[in-house]
Amino acid sequence: MIFADMEPLIRTTSFGGFRELVSQLGHDPTLLLSRFRVRPELLDDEDARVPLRSLVGVMEQAADELGAADFGLRMADYQNLAVLGPIALMARNALTVGHALTEIVRFIGYHSSGVLLDLDRSDPESPRLVIEIKVPGPRRQMVELALGVAHNTMKLLCGPTFSAKALLLAGGSPLPLARYRRYFGCETYTNQACNALVISERQLAQRIEQHDPALHRVLVQYLSQAQQLAPTDPLDRVRRLVLRLLPTQQCRLPLVAEQLGLHERTLQRQLAELDCRFEELLEEIRQERADFYLVERDIPLSQIAGMLGYSEQSVFNRACRRWFDMTPGARRRQLLEQRRPADQPIRPPRR
Repeated sequence: MIFADMEPLIRTTSFGGFRELVSQLGHDPTLLLSRFRVRPELLDDEDARVPLRSLVGVMEQAADELGAADFGLRMADYQNLAVLGPIALMARNALTVGHALTEIVRFIGYHSSGVLLDLDRSDPESPRLVIEIKVPGPRRQMVELALGVAHNTMKLLCGPTFSAKALLLAGGSPLPLARYRRYFGCETYTNQACNALVISERQLAQRIEQHDPALHRVLVQYLSQAQQLAPTDPLDRVRRLVLRLLPTQQCRLPLVAEQLGLHERTLQRQLAELDCRFEELLEEIRQERADFYLVERDIPLSQIAGMLGYSEQSVFNRACRRWFDMTPGARRRQLLEQRRPADQPIRPPRR
């Protein structure tokens, strides 16, 4: 790693519904929580925080042990915007839905520095609320919980008739697409470059009823001060833009600097102060995302090359040899073998 991240935490409000759901499925939630060193009493303290990896891990474990492949979506039934605490109150008092989402993106670090949000309006016809969970390893349940909460948030802000234009999932899913259609009320597309709800500009322009400008200003001031006092990762914004721009094959330093409102040399200087170069950061992110996509056996290698920003698969092949000393196909087989239970034969991945 080029830079060391502090371990991301998350407010325990995001465990909402965990105990009820696990109990309904016939298991003791306390036993699961203890395995991941989460004290049950913390779940009743709205200001408590635990490592994000603990929530991600316990959800994956619960899904596996209880045979609930849709555990994240089931948990989302118990949650909405309210899990974000003061961020929720601020959003409910914004002028429009777009304004509310922009400020949720801005202040999401108050809830967890490991949950990355972005309101991507680069395509005016199809804005996207993009969600990434910044934890290594399996995290599908947490991603689907976050997408479900985002969907419930939009229903709260836009009204109960809200429906997204589409749901995008990075990688595949063992769930039938009909399960996602029932929950989100829209078409679902797997093996995409990101996890996102695709919405409309009309929905973003919708005014929020009974908003209170004075309360909104107070909450923005409070969250701004809290954000200044909290430790932050200054590379998060650069990383977020790199992840958004990679599939466009236009991820270059000048464009990243422009979207950050900085001169190219200013961004270079700021990165240098953090002992980081843009090219090195870009290489690191590509290597990380390569493994993320390769472990999904059904994404063709040519598509992965494009999602990583390479115009030709041959360039991706050379990068894989540089990172892993093997071809993309060999790396995929290695990752799948590592993840495979000892008694389960491996199915040939797509080429």
